[in-house]
Amino acid sequence: MANKAAPLKKDQQPVEEEDVNVPKSMIIRVGSSFHNPSLQQLSLDIRVLMQPHTAINLRERRKNCLKDYVVMCGPLGVTQLMTLSQNEKTANCHLRLASMSKGPTTTYRIKEYSLVKDIVKTLKHPKMVGKSSTIFQRPPLLVMNGFANPKVAEPHEKVMITQFQNMFPPIMPEKINVDSIRRVLMINKDKETGEINLRHYAIDTKVVDVNKNLKKILNAKIKKNKKMPNLGSIKDISEILEDSHHLGYTSESEVEDEESLVQVDETESLTKAKVIKNEGGANNIRKKAIKLVELGPRLRMELVKIEAGVCDGEVLYHRYVKKSDSEIIQQKKRLSQKESEKAKRRKIQKENVDKKLAKKQERRKRQKEKYEANGSAVPENDNSADESDEEVDLRPEDYENDSDLYSE
Repeated sequence: MANKAAPLKKDQQPVEEEDVNVPKSMIIRVGSSFHNPSLQQLSLDIRVLMQPHTAINLRERRKNCLKDYVVMCGPLGVTQLMTLSQNEKTANCHLRLASMSKGPTTTYRIKEYSLVKDIVKTLKHPKMVGKSSTIFQRPPLLVMNGFANPKVAEPHEKVMITQFQNMFPPIMPEKINVDSIRRVLMINKDKETGEINLRHYAIDTKVVDVNKNLKKILNAKIKKNKKMPNLGSIKDISEILEDSHHLGYTSESEVEDEESLVQVDETESLTKAKVIKNEGGANNIRKKAIKLVELGPRLRMELVKIEAGVCDGEVLYHRYVKKSDSEIIQQKKRLSQKESEKAKRRKIQKENVDKKLAKKQERRKRQKEKYEANGSAVPENDNSADESDEEVDLRPEDYENDSDLYSE
């Protein structure tokens, strides 16, 4: 008799089938960044930030080049490839954000960065969460500030806005459950310097219209680290609800800003949040305070250049190098000539492979006729053909040199 399957635990409930249109990301390190342990930890922190649709347990190897990851992005359905690199001469760190599979690629120079462990040390009351916490089951809410309207923005700024928006799935206000949004990713652009500041926060909510005595009793039952309050001096249960002298209601003065107070209608299946404009409201609407607690990492970077392809191709924008119209025309000619030469080499290589396969088939055909003429059975696995015929002539010129990718 077959054994019955064990019931799933709460944290092992079956996950719904992912939408094929959900953006997926991959964060890797390349070049000399393997010698910098801080960049290694930064890549791990960014992976946690990009959860849940990212390769969180990806292991890089020094012998793997950038093209190894680019080739695997297609089968894995990766739409955003983020690479961290460091210049060997200047020690500058760069972050590349490539849209798969045809580009473009934006390159940012990282001026300053703080790891998650650094953020925890600076906060008085940090929020300690692991990468398997429930707040990472949903992607963060993307908030962009300081960017121009895409309709009137410059071309390079439009590319940045589009790439940042495509990192996470879009939010539909009429269908989203507000309680499912547990994190915020804030990207701010300085209009004067053009620098990009990235912050990652966790959203904490606190009910402000509930009796503190009752809240303490409920917390003692739910949270193991909370103790049951002393009820020895209370003669009647009504004293817990009516006595506001000792504990009372949570004061709204504890909230830093009035705009952080929201009304949440808990009667609807889909929760909706409305900013408080007055103190009135229905009984089924709860008043909650929202607080943001920084999780990290923290980045301050600037856009350096934009390439048309995946870490390669025509340079569409450069922060420090300005080319004239004639130089741009010459650059396009060089790129077109390079592509034509590459296509020509691939065509010659394919012809060589076809010739070798034809010779091999002809040799096997002659051997088969020889066996039949002698009246002997043809062996099933005939390995008498020259093994060298299976080798394909590969030329290094068919593949671009990747060393120029990390030479900023």
